[in-house]
Parts: sequence; C-alpha cells; structure tokens
Amino acid sequence: MIVPSMTLEEIRKEIEKDYPILYRKLGYMSEDMRKKLSKQQLLNGYETFFDYRSKYKNQWVNRICVFKPHVNIQCMLVYHNGKGHVGIVLTAKRNLIYHTGHFFSRYNERKNLGLVTFHDIICHYLVESNAIDIQEMEEVAPGVFTMFAVVPSGIIMGTVHRPFSLIKANTFLSHEMLNHRQTELKNLVKETMKKYQETAGLLT
Repeated sequence: MIVPSMTLEEIRKEIEKDYPILYRKLGYMSEDMRKKLSKQQLLNGYETFFDYRSKYKNQWVNRICVFKPHVNIQCMLVYHNGKGHVGIVLTAKRNLIYHTGHFFSRYNERKNLGLVTFHDIICHYLVESNAIDIQEMEEVAPGVFTMFAVVPSGIIMGTVHRPFSLIKANTFLSHEMLNHRQTELKNLVKETMKKYQETAGLLT
C-alpha cells in the first residue's frame, strides 16, 4: 500500500505491481460491456467508471470507454500524501504523471465545475485527459524542464524531471484565463512556472 513516506521509486514499484492485475480485470470488464451493448450504443460510445482497491490495498479510479471498434481504458491511482489527495498515472514509457492536490483544486475551480468530492473531479478530468501530449519548454535545471499540455478546456502546467522520469501537473489554466494579450499571458506562464520548478522532483 502506498503511504506518504514512500520514495518515488517505491511508489513506482507499487504501481507496477498493481498494473498487470488491474489491466486484466479492466480488459475482462470492457469485453463484457461490449457484448451487452446494443449496436447503437457501440456507435454512440458508452463509458463507465470503476473504483478498484487492489490486492496491495491501493485505490484506483478507472474509466472504460467502449465505442466501435475501440476500447479505451484509463487508470489513476489516488492516495493522500499527508497534505491532500493526489492522482498518479503510469505512462507506457514508465513516466509517472503526478497530479498534485493543488492541480485538482484549480481544475475544479477554474472550470467552474462546482464538484464537491475529489472522486468526481478525477472522473471529470479522466474524460478530458484521454490523450495528453506533453510539450517541454525551458530547461530550468539539468534535466528539469517546465512543461505544458493542452486539453479541450485549457492547459495543464508543470514540470518534467527527466532523471526521475517524473512529470508533475501542478496547475490548470482555463481558456478564459488564456484570453489575455500575449505579453500578459507570457508573464502569467512565467510566474506560474517559477512557483513550481523548485519542487519538480518532489512528491508534494
């Protein structure tokens, strides 16, 4: 089970122990869903969310989306790091995408979602973050870069720590916030990045 005192590599190993079992389970569930859905439902697409407590007592929030002929599965591990709830995704390249509690708070606030529970915020975010293309920007320390990623309703901002294979999603800016003049936007991005780059390799 993941606990706040764990190191990044301990967390990575814990996640990798869960993944094979989790993906098999979600694969069985998605095939079962496909068999039960009508042709029209398959054409329109059907999604469901599934909470799973793993054999190693880790909590996962998962999304299964079935649409002919594809099946999309997303998994996010959630835990309390001693300060607040966070969400972690392991990518195909073994990068950890670490979403801070601050990120989810700003996502909920700046999209005016008005969601009350952390679980509901994650489910909403999973729908929008099906495919994230990370764009590295300025190298602020050896192997550490500021980064952004575009989603339909705005941009995710944070850092990439290459030596740790860690991507941190620190905050979220909505399209409304981006509707500034170019100089104002540049200053906003610069201030945001400066605030978070010093904690690029920390799980906080």
